[in-house]
Amino acid sequence: MVSKLERTGGIVLCAAWLSFVVAGVGAAQDGAGEEGNGPRIARPCLNHSDIKRTQVLDARNIVFVTREGEIFDNQLLRQCPSLRRNSVLNYAPVNGKLCAGNTFAVMWQVNANSYVPAFICPLGNFVPITEDELAALTFMTADGPSRRERRRGRDAIKAEPVELP
Repeated sequence: MVSKLERTGGIVLCAAWLSFVVAGVGAAQDGAGEEGNGPRIARPCLNHSDIKRTQVLDARNIVFVTREGEIFDNQLLRQCPSLRRNSVLNYAPVNGKLCAGNTFAVMWQVNANSYVPAFICPLGNFVPITEDELAALTFMTADGPSRRERRRGRDAIKAEPVELP
């Protein structure tokens, strides 16, 4: 059971993430960025050698962290079957780059040291995000209560008895 404090914290993080998405769309449309940093524009490609690590959040989000400390969310166009946190992925860089539309394979472990490709899925664009946005996205995609259950707690009407004069 989720405590009222945990549910409220989740709602705040969800609201923060939604405001980030809305602000990001507005910034990209009018060319203004946060405090003079310029617009945060999605990149179609990343140099493979610049990628320090990746983190699968769910069946639609893979986070790429570069050696320079930049963080990119790659939101796939559709869910990739069997893609989950801790999935092993195999990328095939083209000309030393990972680009939107390039494919990757979700690997299934068949024994201690052997993997086989299970599903092949295409990458999306690489959208720059901050560490705070990564934390919110990680929370939103975490295992545990389903999105519907989290929303149910947020949207529930709460009634309290009152005494009439």
